[in-house]
This record gives sequence, structure tokens and C-alpha cells, in this order.
Amino acid sequence: MANFKYFADINGETFELTKIRHNGRSASKASNFSGRTPDGELVPATRMIEFKSNPSKHVCDARCMNATGKIMKCECSCGGKNHGKGGYMAVAA
Repeated sequence: MANFKYFADINGETFELTKIRHNGRSASKASNFSGRTPDGELVPATRMIEFKSNPSKHVCDARCMNATGKIMKCECSCGGKNHGKGGYMAVAA
């Protein structure tokens, strides 16, 4: 059975969402889900990952941070928090 995790990137900080809701559309991409931050705020998901049931829990590296795709499969020690996050970071010139 797949174990999905949903995350929101807010002001440079990543939150794992709980109490996940789907908006009722047929698509299953991150933008169709929302959930609660630890302080209870309802926010849209910016990323979703499929966390393996028996992860190796290896240290995150560039493969994790720069992962792309509709469903990102993760088994890192971060539990998916850093997975694909490299695509959301910006550097000021």
C-alpha cells in the first residue's frame, strides 16, 4: 500500500500537512490537495511524495533535493520533507 505525504512550502519553511483533503477533481497532483499545518492553518499542498513502506533512510543528497515528477518516491532520512525542494528555492543575484 502506498503511503503518501503532503508538504507545503511557506515563507521558506517546509511543513508536513495533516488532515489531508482532496478538492474533488479527478487529478491526483499536489495542487488538488490541502491540509493542516502544525498550528492548524488550512493550506494548499505544494508537493506530495510516495514514502516507501520500508525506507533505507539514507542521507538526503542532490537526487532527493532536485527530484521531479508527478509522484516523487522517497526513502530518505528527511521523510520526504526535502524531496523535490530544490525546485522551489530561489537565489537572489
